[in-house]
Amino acid sequence: MLRLKPKQKGVNVIIDHIRNIDEFKKLLDTRPMHTDLFSFKHIVNNPNLFCFYGEHDGLLKGFIFITQDNEGQLYLSGVSVPKNLPDNRNAIIKVCEAFKQDIYADTDLKHAVYMLKLAGFKHLESNIYIRAYKNGKIK
Repeated sequence: MLRLKPKQKGVNVIIDHIRNIDEFKKLLDTRPMHTDLFSFKHIVNNPNLFCFYGEHDGLLKGFIFITQDNEGQLYLSGVSVPKNLPDNRNAIIKVCEAFKQDIYADTDLKHAVYMLKLAGFKHLESNIYIRAYKNGKIK
């Protein structure tokens, strides 16, 4: 379990595994992913699934997972509760820092693009964004 201190004003978050599968399913059902590429089973069985929780209330705020495409590139996906910008940003940054390599995201959702840019991602092409690393450090 990781405890994150916010880089911006906001509540600290805790990154952990799924604590309550019903709470997780409810979040996924109420904030569905923009793509149907990932089934519930695929997400919960992903070894690179990171849930983040409010430090004070212990409630699930969102989740991030990393997948690998056929070329070996890592892609970030996730869902969160509304109006949770600082926590989302901090969780995305912490997860990306754990991998210390280029991580891509594929989205055309304006709020997701905004969040990715806050977390250090840059537009690459079309709907693809990248948080690029060189020698283990963000470029």
